[in-house]
Amino acid sequence: MSMGAAIVGVAMTKPTLSIRRRFVILFLMLSFLPFLAYRFALDLHQVLLQNQADLHLQTVQNLALILETRPQLWGQTSAVGELISHIDFTRSSIWIVNQQGQTTYVMGDLFTPQQQPLPWTAQISQFLIKLSGDSFTFLPSMKPGDSAEKFTIEQALNGQIYQHYRTDQASNPISLMSAAPIYQQGERVGALIYEQTFDTLFSHTLEQFYHLLTLAGFLLALVLLGILLYARSLSLRILRLREDVKQSFTPYGQPDITKLVRAEPYEDEISELRRAISKMLSRLANYERYLKQLPRTLRHELHNPINRLSASLELLEQQQANPQLMQARQALEQLEHIIQQLSEASSLEQSLLSHRRQPLKIVSRLRAYFDSVVQSQPSGVVSAQIEVNHPQLSVLAEGFLLEQLLDKLIDNALEFNDYRCPVRLRLIETTQCVLIEVINCGPLLPIGFEQHIFEGMVSIRTPDKHQQTHLGIGLYLAKLIAAFHQAELSAFNSADQSGVCVRLKLPIFRAE
Repeated sequence: MSMGAAIVGVAMTKPTLSIRRRFVILFLMLSFLPFLAYRFALDLHQVLLQNQADLHLQTVQNLALILETRPQLWGQTSAVGELISHIDFTRSSIWIVNQQGQTTYVMGDLFTPQQQPLPWTAQISQFLIKLSGDSFTFLPSMKPGDSAEKFTIEQALNGQIYQHYRTDQASNPISLMSAAPIYQQGERVGALIYEQTFDTLFSHTLEQFYHLLTLAGFLLALVLLGILLYARSLSLRILRLREDVKQSFTPYGQPDITKLVRAEPYEDEISELRRAISKMLSRLANYERYLKQLPRTLRHELHNPINRLSASLELLEQQQANPQLMQARQALEQLEHIIQQLSEASSLEQSLLSHRRQPLKIVSRLRAYFDSVVQSQPSGVVSAQIEVNHPQLSVLAEGFLLEQLLDKLIDNALEFNDYRCPVRLRLIETTQCVLIEVINCGPLLPIGFEQHIFEGMVSIRTPDKHQQTHLGIGLYLAKLIAAFHQAELSAFNSADQSGVCVRLKLPIFRAE
């Protein structure tokens, strides 16, 4: 195998990833952003709670220090009020307990029902945050069976600065308690407890956080939705352009730009690409029309000069016998043959437009055709074989055009056959289609040349002894007829490498 064929083989096995699938993969990757954002919000929420709890604990420590250094202030309510004016005693309380755990001083009302509800934007984020269930994991856990109040006071009376939260019957935290020991002249005489409800402890800071978090969530959702809609729109436009390009050629390979002239919803690179493709196909169509009209024009324009030249040669041949005249006659016949071949393709394309496919009993038709081909050739040159289980098989075809296609294939096989074996004609039935094969012994097809032989002006023949020119029109015409029948025409080397097989694959017609 040549290097070029190896490269083609690698390219054929290269996995494909459509633009739509890439957009889906991109959107799936972007869909992880909300989860990452949610995790980030939880961590940030935890940091805010920790900071607020630290401030709460710092307040208790400061109050305990003030009580230690200036005990006379606790008898002066107005002076104490100035020191702790930043504390909202409608939703918090401070009390002092002695070393025996008895309460000696209380200030504030903890559960006065006057808190305003959070805005709906903040309530959404608050609900989502509470779903995680790990809002207050930074606080130490108590021993089983201990109440928050009792355990917190015990820790403070033992000389520790401690903090915990009070829970309701559903184990939901409702207030935060911070406690610190009180000393006088270096001796521990009691504890100071500062308790505040969660809705006031974190109200201002967390309300803003919840509000911003909800807005950020909505913004992220809008961005993802916009990306999804844009990707879907872009993908659909590209797919529509691809389908329009596919439909911009007739079954016979002629450009048809009617599908490409549709307008795009807005101007961008895709609309420019559509116009560029439309302009390219328009120029290609003009060039193709010129090439197709050229043989007919040449035939018309050269008809009279060729006739005059033929008549002159005939007169000269009657007057004298000259070998040069014979060569001139052969050159003239060759020129007429070339012009006839060139005009035959365009004439066939025009005639295909007027034909219609109809249900055809393929087995009986081809049996008669194979018999006539075998009888028209010397004995042993052509053999026929029909392998069908249902003699009444039908295909959608035009009988005379189908025979014309097979004529081209058989003529090509006879020209390349080296007569080591007969040219074999086969009709094979499969579940969905019928296969018509023309097999000859002879030179193999070059690697990678299997489909190129059906292109116009492509031939792998060498000039014969009469220097006859082959333009490769025969198999090109066979391809046109196969396209008219919506059939698949292919060529490949035989499995035993003895020659070449050309196969026509026709779908079976089944009446409803």
